[in-house]
Amino acid sequence: MKILISVSLWLVASACFFVSCHKEQSVPQLAWGKYYVWSDPDSACQVLRSIAFPEKLSPEDYARYALLTVQATCRSGRTLPPDSLVEAACIFNKVYGSADDKALACFYKGYVYENQGKEEEALLNYKQAEEASASGDDRRTRFLIYTALGNLMARHSGYESAIGYFRKALDLKLSLQAWNEVKADWILIPPSMQVKGSDAYREEKRLMYETLSDVIERMDFASQEKIYYRSALKAMDDYRWPEATGFLLLAMDRTVTKEDRHPYELTLAEVCLQTGNRVRADSLLREVAKSSFPFMRAKAFRKMAETLQAEGKTAEALLQMQHYAEAMELTVTSDTRADLLEIEKRYDCSALERQNDAFRNRWALTVLLTVAVLSSLALLVFLGWSFFRKQRMELLKRSRHEVACLQQQIDSLQEQIDDNQGEARTFQEKLMALEAEKKSKEIRIRQLETTFRSKHISLSVEAIEAAQVYLQVVSRKTPAYHPSSDRSALEHWMNLSLDCWAERLAIRYPSLTNGEKDICYLCRLGLGFDEMALLLGVQSRSVERTVYRICRKMGLSQGSKEEFRSRIFMVN
Repeated sequence: MKILISVSLWLVASACFFVSCHKEQSVPQLAWGKYYVWSDPDSACQVLRSIAFPEKLSPEDYARYALLTVQATCRSGRTLPPDSLVEAACIFNKVYGSADDKALACFYKGYVYENQGKEEEALLNYKQAEEASASGDDRRTRFLIYTALGNLMARHSGYESAIGYFRKALDLKLSLQAWNEVKADWILIPPSMQVKGSDAYREEKRLMYETLSDVIERMDFASQEKIYYRSALKAMDDYRWPEATGFLLLAMDRTVTKEDRHPYELTLAEVCLQTGNRVRADSLLREVAKSSFPFMRAKAFRKMAETLQAEGKTAEALLQMQHYAEAMELTVTSDTRADLLEIEKRYDCSALERQNDAFRNRWALTVLLTVAVLSSLALLVFLGWSFFRKQRMELLKRSRHEVACLQQQIDSLQEQIDDNQGEARTFQEKLMALEAEKKSKEIRIRQLETTFRSKHISLSVEAIEAAQVYLQVVSRKTPAYHPSSDRSALEHWMNLSLDCWAERLAIRYPSLTNGEKDICYLCRLGLGFDEMALLLGVQSRSVERTVYRICRKMGLSQGSKEEFRSRIFMVN
């Protein structure tokens, strides 16, 4: 039986070790997926796909996996995630998740419904997401929710509601990093504004630009720069060249570096060419041609070549095209290679992670086998040692039993001897104590007789003994009180000296025990609680508990010492 129990415990421990190893492999992947889901959703998808058996995760980890997978899939522009995965993310996070997780789960459920054409269900989930995000901290999530509601309202001509949601989104004042993570540029051109020539297009454009003019000054420079650039592009589409120029100049004023100005200078050069300002256009194009980015230089050279070709200056146009070809060659050999190297680095990281997972699996298997072998050897050693120890223990037990029997016989004989000696000693002590008590009482009686005779008072023997007990109690040198033998004498004395006070106490409170009466008598004689404890040979706490019980019997609600003492002196 012991062998079976030991083997079972070993198997359970091994299983727990294996499960813990598997869990430790999955949880870091969820953490990396959450880290990449906003900045690089493609990498987040790859990391999450590396989890081999997500259905074996705990309910909480599976809900996190489902939400991250849905979020990464939707943000990377892939096909819509399965409804079962979306539902799994919603069910758990609505009950146990944080406010931001609840909002994200409801938002992506609405996103899936919207792409399936179920706009009523999408609106309901967007509203639930908006309600959950009110207590959250992630402004990126709220931005996505507000813009989704704004676009949904705009498609159904709810322009005022749509503008309200767009204003809420812009009022969040996202940082440049967050703005890029949510890809927020498209908020400045909602989908319904893409269809030109309709009344809805013109009305919505008017409302959008009125709203932007109200909120743009409250935004950071990076957001203002993008808004002004988008406004310039819209003005160019309507051939409103002065407004486009003004918007581009405002965008250029909000740039940080000279390189950031070049895209706006290139667009402004195109506006100048459209308005016939050739000199300013050439100046702007030459400035862009000095850029450190080959792609920007190529755009400037191409625009100058097209302008010269239109004017019939073929030789000069050919020279600019040569510059354009050189810049494009640099673009292909530098920027493209950098992009390729970045992609290759990303996939190398993924491959390294897979190798690390495989290494961890092999390491876990090796450790498991080593632990199994060592556990088996330890089990064999333990069983052999247990068998040998059991035999030794049986021999030791028999020897101890024999020794115990002998010791018991010796102890019984010794006890008989001690009892005889103890009884003789006890009788001698009692005899001496009784003789001492007799002498002390005789002396006290003679003293009292002398005292009372000198005052011509004749008292009975009981009164004299009662007075003697009273004097013993109130003595300052050696006070003494023995309840079993002195209680009746003390009661007699208190009845004589205090007009039958003890009898009145017994009549008024018949439920008092002898021990409680002792406390009442000593208190009436003016002794303190510590003095009572010393006379009775008990602790002060015992006296306090007895006082509390007496107060209960006397009907005192508070049970304090002051109330008790007052009631004792008021007994009539």
